Amino acid sequence: MRQKEGIYMTHFYIVRHGETMFNVKGRIQGWCDSPLTKLGVSQAKELGKKLKNDSFDVCFCSTSERAMDTAQYILENRDVKIISSKQLKEQCFGDFEAEKSSNIFKDGIKYPEGYRFCGGENHSDVIERVFNALKKIASEYPNANVLVVCHGSAIKHIVNYLCPGFVNEQPTTAALVPNCSITRIDYDNSFKLIEKPRLFRGQ
Repeated sequence: MRQKEGIYMTHFYIVRHGETMFNVKGRIQGWCDSPLTKLGVSQAKELGKKLKNDSFDVCFCSTSERAMDTAQYILENRDVKIISSKQLKEQCFGDFEAEKSSNIFKDGIKYPEGYRFCGGENHSDVIERVFNALKKIASEYPNANVLVVCHGSAIKHIVNYLCPGFVNEQPTTAALVPNCSITRIDYDNSFKLIEKPRLFRGQ
């Protein structure tokens, strides 16, 4: 654990899950789920190798199978506790769940506020939910290095909150937050973006 100038600071390493069957099929995947592909498993294992020299005090992950499996592959053979949390789930897309992305977002259509109108969550809902989860983790693990495994849209929206305009840097969530990319955020009574989503070389 590390401390900065007497202030407790929690260091979050936030990972998007590996590639899934729905990612390949181009289907919207929020609260619905699909398994990791062979590539997704390989991505998670490879990331685990690249993080072998990084010390984590604990890992929190979404309760979705794709995130839980990714966490286990990253940390296999390491004595790091994995704790699941519903608060770290992906954005809920309501009636759009499992639909083809090309049908829902055809002709460049966007939903700038989110998906409450169709039974899902707005972007602000996801931001509040995930930040509350991270604050709770920070209160329980002050001054710790915490691995978090969750989802593309959830990561996209919290990064955009901390770095306005991020969502416009690339055309899709997959491009903004690739599978098994890492985002670094620190917390010491406020959140600070340390590093936007990035892939390690060789992934």
